[in-house]
Parts: sequence; C-alpha cells; structure tokens
Amino acid sequence: MKKIAIVLSCSVVMLASCKKDFLDTAPQSGTFTGDQARDLSNSSPASAYKLQDATVKGIYAFMRSWNTVGAGAHDDFAQKSIDMATDLMTEDMVQTAHHHMGFDYLHDNREETYRRTRMIWNYYYKIIFNANNLIAQVPADATDANLKAVRGQALSLRAFSYHNLVRLYQKRYKGNESALGVPLYTEPTQEGKSRNTVSEVYTQIVADLNEAVTLLQGWARPSKEQINQSVANGILARVHMDMENYAAAETAANAARQGYSLMSAAQYQEGFSDIANPEWMWGQVVTSQTTTIFASFFSQIDNTSPGYAGALAIYKSIDKKLYEQIGATDIRKKVFNDPDRTVYPSLPAYAQLKFRDPGSFTGDYIFMRVAEMYLIEAEAQARQGKDAEAQQTLFDLISRRDPSYVKSSATGQALIDEIFLHKRIEMWGEGTTFFDLKRMNLGIDRNNSNHRSDATIVVPAGGGKWTDKIPLL
Repeated sequence: MKKIAIVLSCSVVMLASCKKDFLDTAPQSGTFTGDQARDLSNSSPASAYKLQDATVKGIYAFMRSWNTVGAGAHDDFAQKSIDMATDLMTEDMVQTAHHHMGFDYLHDNREETYRRTRMIWNYYYKIIFNANNLIAQVPADATDANLKAVRGQALSLRAFSYHNLVRLYQKRYKGNESALGVPLYTEPTQEGKSRNTVSEVYTQIVADLNEAVTLLQGWARPSKEQINQSVANGILARVHMDMENYAAAETAANAARQGYSLMSAAQYQEGFSDIANPEWMWGQVVTSQTTTIFASFFSQIDNTSPGYAGALAIYKSIDKKLYEQIGATDIRKKVFNDPDRTVYPSLPAYAQLKFRDPGSFTGDYIFMRVAEMYLIEAEAQARQGKDAEAQQTLFDLISRRDPSYVKSSATGQALIDEIFLHKRIEMWGEGTTFFDLKRMNLGIDRNNSNHRSDATIVVPAGGGKWTDKIPLL
C-alpha cells in the first residue's frame, strides 16, 4: 500500500521544536526527548506545565494565523478559511463577485495540485504533529491537574484535526467505514504512512475525546481560547452525529452546553466578533498585535469593513431561498439585508450583516457555540424517535430567536427537516452546513435564487465534488 509523506514546514507561531534532530536521544539546543519531558512531568509538574502550556498556546495561535502553506495567499487564514471555504461550497452562502475563495464557491478547488487541499492537509497535520509531541510528554497517568489539562487539550486538538481531515478527504462515515481515510499519526514522527480506514480514524478520534473528557474534568481554563471539558464534549457530539451514534451524540451535546446561556436578541446583532459573548464556547481573540489584517476572516466576510468584502465589493450574502424561510419576527432575519435594502441601502439585497468587524480587523474568531449543541441534541433526539423531547429542545433555542415561534408539532422526518432548516439559519457562516449535508447525504441546488449565473450549479449528493484529493506535496 502506498505510503503518504507528511511534509511540515516550521511555523514561527509554533512553539514546539521543529528541528531536524527532534528524534535524537539526547537534547540538543535546548530540545527535549519524550522520556526527559515525562521525567520532568513527574519530578517537577509546575516546570513541565510552564513549558507545555506554551506549546498548547502556540497551537491555538496557529489556528488564527495566516499563510499556513507559505504561498502568501490572503485566503489562507487557518481554521476560519476552512470554515468559509466549506460554507461557500453550499447553497446557503453567495459570493457576488469572483475573487479570493472564488474557486471554493465554484466547487473547483479540490484537486491534488491545488493550494486549498494542500493548505487544509498541512494545517491539520501541523496541529497533529505538535499535539503528538505534547501527548508523548505527559504521562497518561499524570496526577497534576494542569498536566492532565495539557494532555486533554492535546488529545482534543488531535481529534478535532483528524475529524476534519477524514470528513474532507473521504466520503461520509456511514456506508464508507472500510474505505481508506487519512494516515493516522499518534506519535511525533513524520515518517510516511499508509492511509487508515475511515473506521480506524474515527475509532482513534472517539478514544482521544473520551480520554480528554475525563482528563479535563473540573479544570477551569484561563480563557475560552483553550479547550475545556465542554468543548471536548462538543467535538465528541459532532463526531457521534457523523457515526449515527445518536444516543451518544445527545448525551455529549447536552453535557457540552451546560453552564452557558443563550445570547439575547441584542447580542445576536452585535457582530459575532467578541469571544466574551455568553454563547461562545471556543474561539480565538484577535488583537491589534495578532491581526492578520487583509488575510483574515473579517476581511473576507464583513461587507461593511475596508477589507476584500467591503472595499472591493466581494460581498457575501445569504441564499435568497433560505432567507425567505426565516420568520418575519425572527431576530436572525435582521442580520441580513432585506430585499428592499432598507437595513443597509449601500449593500445588495441579502448581504450578510451577521459578522461585523469591531475595527482594524480585530474581530475574534468563533469555533464553537452553544446553539450548535442545542441543534445537535434536538436532531439526535428526533433520530431516536424522541419527538417530544426534540420539539422541546428546539423550542428552547428558537423561542429565544423568535418570540412568535410556536413549539413544533412535526414528527419523524418532518421534525428532522425543521431542525436542519433552523441549523442552516442559525449556523450560517460558521462552517457547519457543508459537513451536515455530507453527513445526511444531501445535495446542493442553487437554482432559482440569487447566486451568480456561473455559480448556479447543482451538486448531487455523494459525488466526487464532496471529497478533496490528497495533495501532492
């Protein structure tokens, strides 16, 4: 079986060693071997934590960086560029003019020689490599709470990365368990490996997350930039939905959302740019020192800012058909320009106003939000035939968005369809819809809407355009 090489270039924001001799048996130039790091963890947990926490924070910083491939492209801004690229591949997001992200929008950015697939591959395997370094350094039986948290975060980051890799580079989980997925690396090595099956990759993901949930029990993170137990449960809920383990998904999603509150109608209109929002579970703070300016999420999505979307009129809008399904009293309708452009006259109809930069490209990045957990829980309940519980979970969320919303009386598939419609509306622009369509084996139809003529395409479910090709590095 062919082995696939993983080529990782050093990144200035990564704080783990990236030297050629990282596998040597003796330390050189201040680097550690795994055994030495474990010895330090046992002998001086506080010192070990100080070193390893810096590496964890380096990984998080990498997740909001830019230029992960080294090509200097302004549509390569780490996690949020992947979230946006996949959203643009659905029918729910419109790009009014061809520019950055344009080939994603046209479903023409998945070939093995293309920069997008290379960027995604390199980005996630860099996270995995650095996470593996940390996992090797902290003993599985560590008793220090902070060291357990380091290991738990590293396991969660590895699982998060493998989950996104396997669902991008192979077909959906169900029915393709024995198909080849991506190579599994669980130790800090870059040696070429063969692809593991989809089932093997998911088994590792679930094992990592289950261990992480245990390790992170009771740990109070310094900020929402770091993964805690609720976020680990949130990732696990996503994974179980892919696997159609609906009871486990319901349990994980419910556990993930505990301790958070839903935002108010006023907060919903504040621009989705502040990690302090009570509904945000995980994200990254962007400051004047860490902003990537034009090569950033808000540059590409905020139609009112002086970035690519606002200054060059590369507007991002909601699909007209989806907009028309939002209730008249639903607050979520107010974060898009109305057809008559009375909300924002200088922007086209349906232009997005959900994501707005607070100034100087310093909007915070969102990776996970409580509303998603309500929607996962509701769908998981409906998939199990627990219609009354699903109706109530959905009502608990949507009644906060729309004071006129009446608890659904739908059952079975009709209830599942209603939940998914609300998920498309609620999570617009947050990088979830493409994966839900793939998971549920649904296609894309951009006809009879406001998509550009060259982008008015139909993408049947399950076809080749849903799967990226492993890049030629």
